[in-house]
Amino acid sequence: MPPNRRLLLTVLLAAASALALACRPPEPAPGSDYRAAERPTAGPPRAYQLGFSATPSDLTNKAYVAAFNLATEFGEALLLQRPPAWQSFLPNAKVADVVRDQTLSDREAARARGLSLFVVLDVFDPASRDRLNGLPAEYRGRQLDDRDLRQALVADALFVARNQQPEFLAIGNEINATFERNPAAYAQFLTAYAEVYDAVKKASPSTKVFTTFQYEELLGVIPWEPPHAPRWELIGQFTERLDLFAITTYPSFAFQVARKVPPLYYRQIREQTALPIAFAAVGYSSTQGRDGVNSSTPPEQRRFVQRLFEDADWLGVELLIWFAGRDLNFAIGPPHDLIAGIGLRDGQDQPKEAWPLWVEASRRPLDRLIAERNRQAALAGGGAATPTPRPAPGR
Repeated sequence: MPPNRRLLLTVLLAAASALALACRPPEPAPGSDYRAAERPTAGPPRAYQLGFSATPSDLTNKAYVAAFNLATEFGEALLLQRPPAWQSFLPNAKVADVVRDQTLSDREAARARGLSLFVVLDVFDPASRDRLNGLPAEYRGRQLDDRDLRQALVADALFVARNQQPEFLAIGNEINATFERNPAAYAQFLTAYAEVYDAVKKASPSTKVFTTFQYEELLGVIPWEPPHAPRWELIGQFTERLDLFAITTYPSFAFQVARKVPPLYYRQIREQTALPIAFAAVGYSSTQGRDGVNSSTPPEQRRFVQRLFEDADWLGVELLIWFAGRDLNFAIGPPHDLIAGIGLRDGQDQPKEAWPLWVEASRRPLDRLIAERNRQAALAGGGAATPTPRPAPGR
């Protein structure tokens, strides 16, 4: 297979987010005077917060603010993703002005809109996942057995927890891809992650701390990579330091059409863990991809979104983030063009077929207690086969 296909799935979404991060204005207008229209409510309660990432449709301040607004008008949560700011937290360093300004600006923009923040510190390079992301030149080639880097990661996570006060904080992204490509680096991450988790939970007990797993990689179903048995055992390696089991998932890169996604594709998670579940980033393209990467269409995207909400209700998930609300107009060249059509609205902000399903879900009242009671009643009624969950590791 062509070498540029080998890491495609783990690279594309994180690379697009990194590109947008690098090109966005350093201080998006916080919009303290922003007022969202009152959202009508209809339908049964849902347990999960809905949201989008802050990845904009265009690399402009206006588009970046529009990403915040879309999450506010049709959800409750916003995903912010960046590499660790190593340079700001190494010994004898001070926090760079751009890091402090962006952190506080994003916090105020979210607060003005009533958004819950979900912050991802993307520890490993999305272009390979076998090396640390964005290291200063003098530290390149090192891993998290380096004490300076490990302490810098702890300090950065504490900086985020104290200054942005996110409801959700992921340390590491798609960490099972690191397991596949550099087991030694993954083992060092496990040790560092435990330090970060303990420090953040001590400083901010209410913050939900976890890492994310790339779901198609976890199951071994990426077509252009060697197949392998599902790596469910990785969940247990985090012992009791996972507040959620969180996945990124982009099945249009693994299955030609939505109806070929296996029936229990997401529901099987309940056979493996009793942890609360989060869809940390979901995407399903609405366009044909080059080189046969996918053959999706707007109707296929709609079919997937309908199924996604059904499975989210069945699983009782806590968080559901669609990676990009609008198509990525800046993703015009390889490899980013393969995800240009992942939005639920096109690049001109016109709704696609799947968009009304998202609107309908966003209007359902958010009430986890009632939604969970209704879910348990539905399961008890035998509406669908109910797998027996394994206990959460260490709980």
